[in-house]
Amino acid sequence: MPSDTLTHPSFMQWKEVNSLVGSIRTRSLVARPTTIEQCRAVLDYCRQGGMTICVRGAGRGYGDLALNDGQALLDMSAMNRILDIDEENGRITVEAGARLIDIYRAVHHRLLMLPASPTESHSSVAGAICANVNGKDGWHHGSFAHQVVRLTHLLASGEMIEIDRSHELFNAVVGGIGMLGVIVAATLQLRPIPSPYVEINRIPVPNVDALLATMAQIETSHDAAVVWVDAYARGPRVGRSVIHAAKWLERDETESQRRQALEAGYERLDRHRHFGLALHEKFGPVLSLMLQSQRFMMNSFNRLYYAMCQLAHKTGHSSNSELFLRFNFEASFTVPPAYLVCGPSGYTVQLTFPRSDAREAIIELMRICRSSPCPPVTTILRAHKPDDCLISFSEDGYSLNFEFHPKKRHKADSRKAVDRLIDATVRRGGKIHLAKDQILRPEQFYRVYPRYRDLLEIKRRLDPDGLFTSDLARRVGIDPSQDRHWQEQTVNSRPPT
Repeated sequence: MPSDTLTHPSFMQWKEVNSLVGSIRTRSLVARPTTIEQCRAVLDYCRQGGMTICVRGAGRGYGDLALNDGQALLDMSAMNRILDIDEENGRITVEAGARLIDIYRAVHHRLLMLPASPTESHSSVAGAICANVNGKDGWHHGSFAHQVVRLTHLLASGEMIEIDRSHELFNAVVGGIGMLGVIVAATLQLRPIPSPYVEINRIPVPNVDALLATMAQIETSHDAAVVWVDAYARGPRVGRSVIHAAKWLERDETESQRRQALEAGYERLDRHRHFGLALHEKFGPVLSLMLQSQRFMMNSFNRLYYAMCQLAHKTGHSSNSELFLRFNFEASFTVPPAYLVCGPSGYTVQLTFPRSDAREAIIELMRICRSSPCPPVTTILRAHKPDDCLISFSEDGYSLNFEFHPKKRHKADSRKAVDRLIDATVRRGGKIHLAKDQILRPEQFYRVYPRYRDLLEIKRRLDPDGLFTSDLARRVGIDPSQDRHWQEQTVNSRPPT
């Protein structure tokens, strides 16, 4: 806590800040700067007052990545301007708090898009960089790290540096979970598209072999895909899924026509966002009650959904064209939000596994899920390609994203099943996505991310006082204040005064 004699800047105040899932509640001194000088003022205040800082974007992380209970949060959402659009080179430069949907509003009508955009359209650019998020086009364009051309970074000392892809700090800052400073602005590489429309194909597959064979075809014929997986299917039906695959469409439209269609699309998204929030708020208690009989309810729903998709496919009604905006973003508004799906004690887990081991991994992970007293409510599969970030989630393979709603009476046994999922992932050389994590223990984190030592070595140079941290860093054991060896090495590495 800061000294009582210090007066914090007027744009800082104590607030309750919760995780997106809603099962973590904290209280922090929140700063919402609008200029770089105000960012520096927050650094000075916290340094003098003995407080740590966690940098926060739009708060769309599912776990405790952007939480700092009892300490300071640097909320960058008010620094959200679009600074430059280089249409010739297909690049856009934005401030840290610019949201992904803001970028689409600025460039989509110009036949440009931003790859690796997650379904959370209100995610901030800096948050996407720190968490190295992924989208439905991961096997084509990679994670968000692949889209970053350069960024402007504010260090703990108050110094501002420019980091491009050739800089020694690039792979530490990108995906570095905010441990090294404040991303103030970034230039991103956009991609050309033939139109704002995609053709959607919904393809039901009966088991894991059909899933992987079809995905191999989809990855050569389509531009994006996301897979709903039935985690309750058994025996020869393990891996039963519905693939939602998209490919860009040619459309002979003027820019004015595109603008009109896209504006209607943005209005639809906003309308559905507000409607979805109101509807879910009203019927949330009903969903929670229904999930008390989760195994029966979800098994029945999954069977029905698969049968409906199978019927549509057989009758030739499984394809349609729609705006990419709807395909990529609308589910985050119309599907019940994570805090309702997961419940008061729930959490998400997204893990990767290598392409070469995909069949065995899916079978084993599904078996572990079925053995839990509370199997996942939703299970989603995506394809990825690797990057070089020190704490990188992506690899040449697939990921499964689970949303768990453990009942109070089953909390311990549910956690044991999740630990088995993590062990199986580590054994196969996979990773756990930190942007959605709130359960990894230190010994698990160290096994999943052995290169964390390289990240801390860089932090020792750039932030010797350990100014930047988070609840996640403390939980997984990489907070400098908890590491005596780190402190001793930092003292010894400082130049004499």
